[in-house]
Amino acid sequence: MGLFDKKICDICGEKIGLLGNRKLDDGNLCKNCAKKLSPWFEERRHSTVEDIKRQLEYRENNKKAVMDFGITRQISTRNYTVFIDDHKRNFTVARKLDVNENPDIVPLSAIVQCRVEVDRQQIEKTYTKDGKTVSYQPPIYDYEFDYTMRIKVNTPWFDDMDFRLNTFSISSEKRDELMEVEQTGHQIIAALTQNDAGMQNGMSGMNMNPGMQPGMNMNTGMRPDSGSWRCQCGAENVGRFCEYCGQPRPF
Repeated sequence: MGLFDKKICDICGEKIGLLGNRKLDDGNLCKNCAKKLSPWFEERRHSTVEDIKRQLEYRENNKKAVMDFGITRQISTRNYTVFIDDHKRNFTVARKLDVNENPDIVPLSAIVQCRVEVDRQQIEKTYTKDGKTVSYQPPIYDYEFDYTMRIKVNTPWFDDMDFRLNTFSISSEKRDELMEVEQTGHQIIAALTQNDAGMQNGMSGMNMNPGMQPGMNMNTGMRPDSGSWRCQCGAENVGRFCEYCGQPRPF
């Protein structure tokens, strides 16, 4: 067969357009069939035709679970909403809870771990002197934060349900927004990992990258401000952030 010969979808039997092929381990998948797969599914290239057929059967059956889903709690983020059905002990993460979107309905018991990952970007402040860009002495930094909710699950079709809690990076100067996003993450962790015995074993809250010290921790709640502290820029402060450079207080 030539490079540009039409291929046939091994799932639906339709011809695949020039840029519409999604390669499988032992066949081809058209983009229309690919759209029906779980949005959390990441192993398509290593899946066989039979694997995909089984998942599409599951996805079709999932529509009934969507229709039967009774929302008892929901937590909204910038992009997604976490829906919980306490009666059936199921949850889902979706933009909309409807059959057209067909979000995966997952048992709460399938959750292995639920945590928030925080990524901090450090940006040095500079100024212009004699037409040149010059660093402050000592250096002064701005900080931006990104929050990702990471939910590990044990299902036949996917292992992770990860999504951003914020749309754009949040400056350390926007303290109210930082606290709002962290509180939302805390609410999701508490809602998804709560059972009759309390928090499930192995659950972790805030997962901070090396050097990350936002002064807020999902496991212990907000730490109260107590006493003054000296920032690396030399400024004396009493709050959780340096009033001069925005550096979070080290705890």
